[in-house]
Amino acid sequence: MAKTQDIGIVLGGGKGNRLFPLTEERAKPSVTIGGSYRIIDFVLSNMIHSGVEKIFILTQYESDSLYDHIRYGWYPKFGIGGDEFIKVIPAQQTQHNESARYKGTADAVIQSKRQIFRSIGSLKEDVINIFGADNVYLMDISQMNEFHRRNNADLTISAIPVERELAAGNFGVLEVDDKGRLKSFQEKPKNPIPIPGNDKICLVSMGNYAFNSQVLFDELKKDSEKKDGDREDVEADPEHFSTHDFGFDIIPQMLREGKRIFVYNFQDNKIRGMSEEERGFWRDIGSLDQYYLTNMELRQAFPLLNLYNEHWPVLTYTESIQPAKFVGSGCATESLIANGVIVSNSSVERSVISYKTKIDDGAVIKDSILLGRGSIGKGAQINRAIIDKDVFVPDGETVGLDLEKDKARGFTISPGGIVVVPKGYVFS
Repeated sequence: MAKTQDIGIVLGGGKGNRLFPLTEERAKPSVTIGGSYRIIDFVLSNMIHSGVEKIFILTQYESDSLYDHIRYGWYPKFGIGGDEFIKVIPAQQTQHNESARYKGTADAVIQSKRQIFRSIGSLKEDVINIFGADNVYLMDISQMNEFHRRNNADLTISAIPVERELAAGNFGVLEVDDKGRLKSFQEKPKNPIPIPGNDKICLVSMGNYAFNSQVLFDELKKDSEKKDGDREDVEADPEHFSTHDFGFDIIPQMLREGKRIFVYNFQDNKIRGMSEEERGFWRDIGSLDQYYLTNMELRQAFPLLNLYNEHWPVLTYTESIQPAKFVGSGCATESLIANGVIVSNSSVERSVISYKTKIDDGAVIKDSILLGRGSIGKGAQINRAIIDKDVFVPDGETVGLDLEKDKARGFTISPGGIVVVPKGYVFS
């Protein structure tokens, strides 16, 4: 009997509309976070450390930046063949997909079936992990897969408790029985089902799945034979219409069929070197404000996600080999400073500064995120702002201190009041 294996499929084609303008020229998973990383680095690191040895990344929207990051940072470590590999599969025109665009997350996987099978051969008893690339967390996926096998599940969904107010309209909500088996599923409901005994909390899907391989492709084949429809069509006639999405179509379809679907509690997961306080940290990077807040959490003195855990390092491509440098009275407090940053007689407070940023004399950076390859001129002041790559702020300029001025320049301002300067912006 052939040895079973855990296979990873990462859905990396997200457009990330609510992260605009950071996603104007890049896929959401390739957005820089924590100074030195891309969002996709977290799921890839989790898979590698968990023994998921064969990984496929499905890409679509503005994939050049993401592909370059994988090519320079991940291919040299893991290549594209052998017993352990990472392979990028872009959306492409085929006999069955003339538009070269995926219709939904489920369609992305079925359209990539041929390339996946070409790399690993036929699937028998394997577990296929289908994970999103939009979240920041550390996870030993092998523990979820063990739970999946122990329950002889067709599908296991990783889940976490979330406040109902936050979950409404944003996450898939799960209802389970006392054995952890899924009873019902709501895809981004306005009024989420609460967990028993606490009407303020509900259980939400993390978008991370462990599938029995044969069940997965059987379900995807049935889904692909349905007519394309919108959500109203599916709600009226789910047997004949589909949006080809895991959350809206595949999981409800499996529930109707009585498949064995179990829910894995992410709060039970623990990696090597993790403290009890860190257990269950998971952030969905769904908006500019959530992106900003997650960066601010990571730069804290004792964050609930430890980027310095030597037993579970977050792997990435290092864009600069030069060390960070502080000149004269230059200083940074409660901040993350990446390689190649020069802080010259200036002050950085509670901020995240990415690769190759030069901060000149007298500049003051507070509560901000700089995505790199730019400079802050002499005496400039940056407050509660996100400044994308390749932006050169002139001497004496301000960002984030006068919101009306920032609006007039066309900068995006998040609901939380964070000013976003787009990539390559040129100050007049």
